[in-house]
Amino acid sequence: MDIAVLALTIFLATYILIAARQFKFLHIGRPAGALLGAVAMVASGVIPVGNALRSIDMATIGLLFGMMVISEYLRTAGFFRALTTRLCEKTSSPGAFLSAVVWISGIGSAFLVNDPVCIMMTPIVIAYADMAEIDPLPLLIALATSSNIGSMATLAGNPQNMLIASASGLSYARYAMGVFPLALILLALNNYLLLKVYGKRLKEGFSGDGRLMEVRVKKNLLWKSLMVLVSVVLAWFLGVDLAFGAIAGAAAIILLARVSPERIFARLDWTILVFFAALFVVVDAVEYTGALENFFNFIPKELGLGGSFVFGLASVLLSNLFSNVPFVMVAVKWAGASSDPGYFYYLLAVTSTLAGNLTLIGSMANLIVVEMARGARVVGFREYLKYGLLITFVTTILSIGYLFLLFKIFCFIP
Repeated sequence: MDIAVLALTIFLATYILIAARQFKFLHIGRPAGALLGAVAMVASGVIPVGNALRSIDMATIGLLFGMMVISEYLRTAGFFRALTTRLCEKTSSPGAFLSAVVWISGIGSAFLVNDPVCIMMTPIVIAYADMAEIDPLPLLIALATSSNIGSMATLAGNPQNMLIASASGLSYARYAMGVFPLALILLALNNYLLLKVYGKRLKEGFSGDGRLMEVRVKKNLLWKSLMVLVSVVLAWFLGVDLAFGAIAGAAAIILLARVSPERIFARLDWTILVFFAALFVVVDAVEYTGALENFFNFIPKELGLGGSFVFGLASVLLSNLFSNVPFVMVAVKWAGASSDPGYFYYLLAVTSTLAGNLTLIGSMANLIVVEMARGARVVGFREYLKYGLLITFVTTILSIGYLFLLFKIFCFIP
């Protein structure tokens, strides 16, 4: 078998395992599927072992690891639970609480990876819904969709943006300057649409007599963790390498906090790092054979308004078909075929992130919210899709128009 054909065969088989999430008869999830693909690429001779190891982008792995550590220290300190609980006490209605969820999860996901934000906030959302005696569905959808939207605001907000940052060398400060205002607009829009769609449901059975759980805050650890997070973000704005800044921040909080690092490391989701490392090998193996070069001809050299909408909508669909992280790993290879790589990277980052809101399985953040809420509320695929279609379509169209104006009319320099 031709080596390029063999590489594409393994590549497609790996993506089927990833897209299907899990085959019950194999008991294989996404990280294991990617790992099998990476091993198959090396074992079949598609790519030498040395090249496979060098293909793993340690900058992305380091950035993700550093932010996971900082997020876990914040969670241990009780940061998000305390913040959400305090706001719950100050909200007079479920609608006001929903708005608080939108903005806390959205802004929080901009500076922390969106997955940990959802892990921290889902129990509070469920506790509030139980206290207020309302259906938690609108609040859960608000949390998932807002964390996805907010995470696109910076290059460290979600895993796919981290990949793009590593591959492109984009400036953290310039990206935030261009996209953060868009994220705020879309969060406000999401807030409005959620209240319009679910306003009546939020009022059904509402009772304001209950009380939220008491939250214990470790103040010393909280201030140290926040100090480190702010320092890392400031360092990024000053041009410090994203991966080094995150790892340095993780090292700093380990030194400052009087909490056993083993306890923190035990709570990290190591499978996501395995997933990324294995996918780097799979994608680079295909590129190593030259099999991807034939696809570059299908990428438009000039991304005009029409081409931007076609690419953006294709990004949404393919991100849901293959999952946004694997799609972005391949798509970043296409930037060289574009006459304006900076615009391409921004368009890819925004649309692949917003794609996560389309379906229940569109992003890990969605799955985290749904799984953690399973005991209190089962969220159906079609039930979520009704709102997912609306918010994804509207935000994607607006975002493509915004980025086109920013780059092509106002000549923004990335």
